[in-house]
Amino acid sequence: MDLLIDSHVHLIRSTRALLAWGTTLQVAVDCLDRMPAPKVLEQLASLSTAGLQGGEDHYVGASKGLNHMATRIAERVVEVAPDRDAPTLASIYIVALHQLTRTDHKTLRATYERVKPAAHSGVPG
Repeated sequence: MDLLIDSHVHLIRSTRALLAWGTTLQVAVDCLDRMPAPKVLEQLASLSTAGLQGGEDHYVGASKGLNHMATRIAERVVEVAPDRDAPTLASIYIVALHQLTRTDHKTLRATYERVKPAAHSGVPG
């Protein structure tokens, strides 16, 4: 939960806009989708030691294309590491949010502007 809050606040500070929770997840996943698959794999591997996987699932509203984009990321990861299990969508979302907190303001503003139409067509968060 803290990761989502930290990511959301970081994105709001970057964009200077009041945003839906789902928009934060959309921007995070879009940023992760632009990251090379080996780097995503590295981030996924660090989840177990980073203390970012809990026992509860939380849901936010987001655009319909979000699962498609997260699935595409998982498929790219499998291509570079076929000997490993495919990452779950939940782990993709967690890595995306974690990475968002490390992303600079300029990149986040540009990503927000790019995904804004898609984010506004989803369910309010």
